[in-house]
Amino acid sequence: MGAGIRNVCKNVILNVEIKVLVGRMGMGAVSEVTVQRQGAVAVVTLDRPTRRNGVTIGMCEQLYDALRAIAAGDARVVVLRGAGGDFSVGADLGGGHDTEQATLQRLGPSYHAATLLHTMPQITIAAIDGGCAGAAMGWACACDFRWSSTRARFRTAFLDVGVSGDMGLAWSLTRAVGGGRARELLLFPEKFTAAQAREQGLVTRLFDPETLHEEVLALAGALAERPAFVLRMMKANILSAETLALAEYVDIESARHLHTVTDSPLWDR
Repeated sequence: MGAGIRNVCKNVILNVEIKVLVGRMGMGAVSEVTVQRQGAVAVVTLDRPTRRNGVTIGMCEQLYDALRAIAAGDARVVVLRGAGGDFSVGADLGGGHDTEQATLQRLGPSYHAATLLHTMPQITIAAIDGGCAGAAMGWACACDFRWSSTRARFRTAFLDVGVSGDMGLAWSLTRAVGGGRARELLLFPEKFTAAQAREQGLVTRLFDPETLHEEVLALAGALAERPAFVLRMMKANILSAETLALAEYVDIESARHLHTVTDSPLWDR
């Protein structure tokens, strides 16, 4: 595929992403989630900085729509971040979270933003600065990587506001830090630091706040330079390893491996 055709395809995909968001939001509505492309990296930003990126119903719906469009596109890496100095402090209890609209019928699909972050073929990275709590912590924990600034602070928070939790946090947290530690964090929801998060294995890299997003984008760009098909097969291996017995896994891993070592037309460098 020539460079000119690739660029046309990317522009089409970007237009699809924009149309999906506008279609859900309605013309004139405020965007709470933005998507930008930097080459093969899609940067998804939770964009309510005046409310510390507090989660609303609209944000949940817009994030789900954005991720669904990206998953169907040609991006190789997704970076999820927050605008301003916070990733997101969780549900915005004082500004825009209408509990009367929070029904399973309306929000059910949007809860699967976490499912998309975990299972989409792209490599997903949560770039965490400042506060990361509640639903937003669920989104972060669903990502393949969690990289944070040294000033980041984490809190599951659900029990403190009298709810049982959403965005798959109990599922992903259990797998990230183990069942015992996950129970501590969920049932005794105290704040903990970035350094503590790294000690527990929840975060794997720490950066200075001033350079967090620059360094994350550099690493994301380096990943995105890898062969697209190989990246997707490796992500598929990781997902298969979570659910298959060893013998079954080795069968499917071997098939993917042999496919990547051949000159596959799907191998778009």
